[in-house]
Parts: sequence; structure tokens; C-alpha cells
Amino acid sequence: SLSLGSVPPVSEHLKNSSGEKINKLCGDSEWQPRFVVMTKDFFIITHPGAKEVSDQIPLYEVTNCAKMAGHSEVSSSMIAFVMDTMEGGYNGGRQYIFSVENEDQFVAWTQAINQQVIISTKLFRNLSKLQEAKERARSVLKTETWQLVFGIFIVSNFIVNIGQACIAPNSSSSGGGDSTNSKIFYAFDVVFTTLFAFELSINLFGNWLFPFFNSGWNTFDFCVVAVSIFSICYPGGPTWIIVIRTMRIFRIIRLFRKLRALRAIVSALFAALPIVGQAFVLVTLVAIVFAVVGQALFSKLSPHYFGTFKVSIYSIFKVLAMAQWGHVAEAVKDPRYGENDVDPNATLFFVVLIVTCVWILLQVVVAVLLDNFTSSCRREEKQAIIDDEEERLRSLGLTKAVTRSPLAPLLDNLALFKTSEDLSSRIQKLFEVLDCDRGGTLSYSELSDGLRKMRHFSPIIVLSQDDFHRMTNKGQLCDEEGCLTPEQFEQILREELELHMEGKIQTVYEELAQAGTQDTTALLASIKLLKMMVRLNPPTHLHPPLQLAGGGGVGVWGG
Repeated sequence: SLSLGSVPPVSEHLKNSSGEKINKLCGDSEWQPRFVVMTKDFFIITHPGAKEVSDQIPLYEVTNCAKMAGHSEVSSSMIAFVMDTMEGGYNGGRQYIFSVENEDQFVAWTQAINQQVIISTKLFRNLSKLQEAKERARSVLKTETWQLVFGIFIVSNFIVNIGQACIAPNSSSSGGGDSTNSKIFYAFDVVFTTLFAFELSINLFGNWLFPFFNSGWNTFDFCVVAVSIFSICYPGGPTWIIVIRTMRIFRIIRLFRKLRALRAIVSALFAALPIVGQAFVLVTLVAIVFAVVGQALFSKLSPHYFGTFKVSIYSIFKVLAMAQWGHVAEAVKDPRYGENDVDPNATLFFVVLIVTCVWILLQVVVAVLLDNFTSSCRREEKQAIIDDEEERLRSLGLTKAVTRSPLAPLLDNLALFKTSEDLSSRIQKLFEVLDCDRGGTLSYSELSDGLRKMRHFSPIIVLSQDDFHRMTNKGQLCDEEGCLTPEQFEQILREELELHMEGKIQTVYEELAQAGTQDTTALLASIKLLKMMVRLNPPTHLHPPLQLAGGGGVGVWGG
């Protein structure tokens, strides 16, 4: 989205200017009518009749809201109030001035704003403290000491579980038992469960809520700890509770996330499961078909193996597992054929079954598993190399240099254009959103503030004066007042987009070259060569490139 969002519904309005005439001081001297809305968190500004927000002020960043006096554009007959914002905040310390029709409106608006500012500020401070605590919890979880200590706990718990199975096997199913050994192992279980529940609580607090469950490892931790707590709270019980309780032994798998080599293998296996599951579904469907056919052919000859569908499908899986399948084949042999003779129906059935499922489909499953496993391993190895390099640089007090445009999140959005006309339309819409005063031009402050307010981009776009100076070719692309017209704005974004996409191609090219992917590397090399040829000999019959000051062409053509 290239906007600040839509005006919230009336149900969320604490106050709005419906039926009132409110003007906003735009620039230094122009008063323009505005429709304003106050919600519990924001003071929203929009043009009369418009549905999209043109500007907004977080109420927790308002430092002052009072009567405006001493401004050259506020005459003695005007009633106006000013809203000052926090330096370095969402609005960058900008001052907003509004005029109202009478004293009653002034009092109503300033009182409502100041009251809500107090409420919103208190809530924001509480949320800030909470966010700081969450960040501290996440940093603790990442420390090597924490990882080492809980890795020792996991291994110790695994050893205790093995000892429990050898010395006091009944205690694992009774939740404690009466013997001394059972009570000791039960105490160990309580201690380890408490420690792991404590770790889980910190992890859940630091990554609440969806970030926590988006991680497969965290979900697995949650399930194991939940089962452990359940087994302690409900000792003994029916068989299904005993089965659930035995899952405590799976705590050792949690160690995999702390050891890179094991983590890479397990992650690769889990990443390959979806596609392998699809292949396995195909094998299962074919097995069901053979089970139905086998029941129709051999139910009378061998009801023990093919009397019902459940028995038939079980027999088919025994054959596929090569578990005494010869006994199954002999059981369905027609009595008319002698001991040394062959039943053609049974022979054909089992030959087709084994060739189709065992020799072909199951091999496909293995091939798919191996292919996805190796691809996942490569990704894990690549990530491990990146992590090692970052750790090495961090230990030396260095940082890896990354060439990245400050507009990268915006350019990724614009890169989805289909034609040159579509790109122009996207840029024009963006210009209208940023030009909240409808002045027809964009100054640096308007551009910088507007981009920073587009919080749906990650990371938030922060445009410095140096960035603006570079993009405008030392101001040569600006008008006499140092502002950008729509045409100049489009020209700059097209050039930035081309440079951004070239950087993307170069990054992918280097990564694929290191991975040894020859076909794709050759394709990207061809693209780079083609772009070099286009730069040297631009196609004049296509949409011409925009001309930069000094004669350089942008070169973003559309089809």
C-alpha cells in the first residue's frame, strides 16, 4: 500500500469536525480546509470528503496543545490552536496549527485533545516498558550461557529418563509409585519440568504471541512442556494418559535447536515433509485401489487376509513392507492349482502391486525426500556461513558493509509494476499521498516525513539530507525553491528503481555463483550483459528513458 490508510469508521471516533469549519496552516502562509478526527491513539487529518488519511499525529507524541499567538499568519480576530510534536518521533517535531470558528470550538478541541494525550501517553509508556522487558527477555534467551545451561538440563533429563526406564519402569506409568526409586525419579521430573516451564515462560513472554507459535521449535517446546505438566498434575490414569506421559522423553529433541549440525538435519527433514507427504498420499491412494481389487478377487479364497476392507488394506501394507508377503500370496492361491503350479491371477496381482508401489512409487518418495533434504541442507549451510561471518565480524568489532538504498522497501513495492504506464501511475499516486498540502511540489521535509509515516514498510524509511542531495543530483533535479515536481519525482524514482533492481540481480548472481547453480547463473549473466548493451545502445523505438540533468538516462522501459 502506498498510502497512510483510510479514515477509521465513525464508531472509533472520539471527536470529529463534522459540522465545523476547521482550517490548517499549510506551509508558511496558506490556510486550507481540513476534516479532522480524534481516536483514542491518533489525531487524524484528511481533506474534506476524502476517505484516505493525508496526515496523522500520535497523541502520545503531542508535547503541547494550546492557543496559538504571536504567529504572523494568525490575526487577532482568528482563533487558532497549535499542536507541538515530539522531536525524533513520528512527525519529527513538526508543529501543526489549526483555526476554528469560535471560542467554544477552541475549548472543546483543546480540552478533548489534552485529556486524550494524558491517557494515550500513560498507555504508551506502559507499553514501552513492556516492550523493553520483552527485548531484554529475548536477549537473555540468545546468550551462550543460557543455551549451555539448558542444554545441560536437557541432557541430564534424558539420562534420568533412561535410568527411570531401567530401574523403576513402573513409575513412568504410575506418576510416582510407592518405592523410594519411584519417588526420587518423580522428584527429578518435577524439578526438570519446572525449569523447562520457566524457560518456556520467558520465551513466550519475549515473543508473544504469534512470533512464538510461528516457530516450529517453539511449538514443539510448548507441547512437550504441556505434556510434562499434565503428567505431573494427573498421575496414573487411563492408558491414553500413560501414552501421553511417555512423550516426556522427547525433550531430548529440544537439544537439536541448540546444536547447529543436528538442527540443520532436523530442519531439513521437516522442510521436506510437505512435499514428501504429497508423494506418500499418492502411494496410499494406489494401495487403497489394490486393497479394493484384492478384496474383490480373494475374499472367498482367503478371508483371513482379504475378507474385509480393513483386513485387505492391512495385508496390502504388509506386502509393501515385504513382511512375509509370500505367506499372503500363498494364502490367496486358487486350490485348482497344484503345489508346484502358479496361480496367474494372484501372480499378476502381486507383481503389479510390488512393481507399481515398491519399485516405482516408493522410490519416487525417497527421491523427493532426498532432493528436498539436500536443498534444505544447502540453505542451512548457507545460513550457517552467514551467521559465522557475522559472528566473526562482531568479535572483531566490525560490521559488514551493505549497500542498500534507504528507499529499498518502497522500491520493492514499485518493482511489481507491469508496464511503464503502470509504474507512472503508482508513482503519481505516491506523490499525491506525500503531498498532503496539495501544493503540487514536494520539499525535502514533506518527502522525508511522509515516507517515515508509512509504517507498513519494514524497515521504516528514513531519508536523510545527504540521501536527498544524492538523488536530486546535488539539487539539479529540483525546482528553483528546492522542491520536486511530479515529473522530477518520477524521474528520480525510476532511476532509484533501476539501481535497486541491478543490485538485486548482482546479489542473486553472487549467491548462485557460490552455490554452483550454473543454469540460473548463466541466465542472470545474460541479463546483465543485455542491460550493458541497452545502456550503450538504447532502443529509440521503445519508451525513451527519462533524461537526467547532465545527459544521463534512467533506462526503465516498459512493454
